Amino acid sequence: MKKLLRIRLKKERAILSDTLPYETPITFSNRFFYEFIVENKLSVGDKEITWSHVSDANDAVIGLLFGVGESDINKDDKQRTIRVSNGTFITVPFQYGVSHKEDSYRKLSVPHPRNQLQIAKFYDKYKELILYYSDKSSFSLRHPSRIADTRLFDDERKSASVILTNQFERKISYNNKHIKSFFGYQRIRNIHEFFESKSYHDCEKKYNIMAQLDISKCFDSIYTHSIAWAVLGKDAVKNELAKQGNKTLLGCFSDDFDSLMQKQNYNETNGILIGPELSRVFAEIILQDVDFNLEHKLKKLELYHGIDYAIFRYVDDYFLFFNGDSVYKNIVDTLVDCLSEYKLGLNTEKELIYRKPIITEITIAKIKISKLLSEKVKIEVEEDEEKVGEDGSPLKNGEISIHAKTLITSFKSILSESGVEYKSVINYTLTILESKLKSIFRKYLNVQYDYRVHLNLLSSIQACVEFAFFIYNVAPRVNTTIKLSRALKEVIEFCRKEPIEIDEMHHVFKSISDNVSFVIEKHETKNFTQVETLYLLTVISELGKDYWLPESSLVKYFGGVYKGKKTIVFDDALNYFSITVILFYMKDKKRYDRIRRAIKKTIKSKLKAPNLSLTKDTELFLLLIDCISCPFLEMGFKHDLLKHFGISKKKLREDLFILRENWFTKWVGFSFSHELDYKQSDEVY
Repeated sequence: MKKLLRIRLKKERAILSDTLPYETPITFSNRFFYEFIVENKLSVGDKEITWSHVSDANDAVIGLLFGVGESDINKDDKQRTIRVSNGTFITVPFQYGVSHKEDSYRKLSVPHPRNQLQIAKFYDKYKELILYYSDKSSFSLRHPSRIADTRLFDDERKSASVILTNQFERKISYNNKHIKSFFGYQRIRNIHEFFESKSYHDCEKKYNIMAQLDISKCFDSIYTHSIAWAVLGKDAVKNELAKQGNKTLLGCFSDDFDSLMQKQNYNETNGILIGPELSRVFAEIILQDVDFNLEHKLKKLELYHGIDYAIFRYVDDYFLFFNGDSVYKNIVDTLVDCLSEYKLGLNTEKELIYRKPIITEITIAKIKISKLLSEKVKIEVEEDEEKVGEDGSPLKNGEISIHAKTLITSFKSILSESGVEYKSVINYTLTILESKLKSIFRKYLNVQYDYRVHLNLLSSIQACVEFAFFIYNVAPRVNTTIKLSRALKEVIEFCRKEPIEIDEMHHVFKSISDNVSFVIEKHETKNFTQVETLYLLTVISELGKDYWLPESSLVKYFGGVYKGKKTIVFDDALNYFSITVILFYMKDKKRYDRIRRAIKKTIKSKLKAPNLSLTKDTELFLLLIDCISCPFLEMGFKHDLLKHFGISKKKLREDLFILRENWFTKWVGFSFSHELDYKQSDEVY
């Protein structure tokens, strides 16, 4: 029986959940930065930044974090202070690409850690107002509705756990305990729940037609000043500004939110960072007002929600239910008008219309996929009436036979018949496959050993691996890679146990290795990081030393070239995620010495490039702080980096090297299984 504890977390908890994109490498997180903040009691105010003096090394890191030197830090016994200037929090985010469509990439952003501290402060100050302004719409399916509970479960269902223990007050290790989001959300966690909800089925009965629409480039188009329009009213804001000027809004909720979004994006007012949960909260408040205005204007047209139509919005996607084309035209025209007030518009190319029976192609495909995997990916277990075990209960016989060709052919047929794209159902399919594999492995351990069945099990495992990689290769995404990695984790862990023999384990591992190598060959990095495929390097490293990638494969994947017999060169465009992941993968293996030398040159080139400033650039700060803790880089190299950034005292530099084992990249104590659980629990969108 699982137990539930409610544990109070500090205000900085937002840094664990709401400040980063979900789509980051498995080696990267904010957990250790959170620890550092709490241990140093680091706090951001309007006029000053304060912390408790623990050591000179801690002070030096905070100086680097805020881009100031030792002389700019005011020292008072055990208290340290930095004055906040106008430009302190104006920073350049770290931006990187992830697969979005077949031939395009979406740009995601990591805000500077100092801005993340600002976000935590903002949440703590305005959490009740965020909830208030997120409750105007009748249409929203996902909006902040409460401060999320902190829960710790003592069972092994780690991916279902919600938050995190407070190890600093309770002295409890927080391995396998997770935080999902600062806020609890109403009414659903993800869009798939909507299609299975009572509200959806009620609308199917009541209305004959459903339309699906989405806002065109929503986050890229949002004007940060429009948060004041949503909160205070557009006309009221413009009239007040005309009378009093910009100072009239200073210090209020909307102005602080506007300023927060601008500063983390180098003072841009057009567009907000894509990725952090904070951005979805910002967009939600604006779209809440759009929804409110839409419903109000439709009432003037004598169209009433729940009678003449029903509307549901999930982030920037709208689902409209209605009975007549004239009603639909009025709704769309009014929605376009309401969106235009916020400089937003609909993506007409994505309009989809469904008539009764209202069932989407994706729903049809999922029903068939579920049936396929239930019938084909299983182990049959029955009791042996003639044999009993030591406890007197009947022994069990097993039968299993899974074929990759059958699964692949049937899967392709389902997609063809239902008319859906691979990317729409891959996550769903891999989630079911992981569950089926767990069930098979658990049941197999309880049946009598039979050589024929054992061989069938091994071939069935390989069939599942081939099937998983076949569907994954069509449209790799970060979500998809995590689902694939979780399924592979189950296979890897099972194959390391009895009754699997060593040579049998390697047979399966070779299949995984070959498939990962194929993906890496197909998706080598160029001017962006394939975060989705970077995960697979970690999968390869889990297989052991027999499956280390050859030097040439790593060089090609990370966009390097050979210059002569001993020299490898990487482009300076190689970003922070690529650099830390390749260092993590290579560790201190001698076979990768040439690549390591080349990566070090790239690091120096990036950190010492003219016209770049550690004081503003998120990527440079993250790269520097992770390099000084990296156990696979020699001390002389680290000394050189820190000297370049003004840490002149040798003893202080040495203290910095050993201050923390992990900052943002988890170099030490990495567990593939645990990190997958952390990442799985972070998924909120």
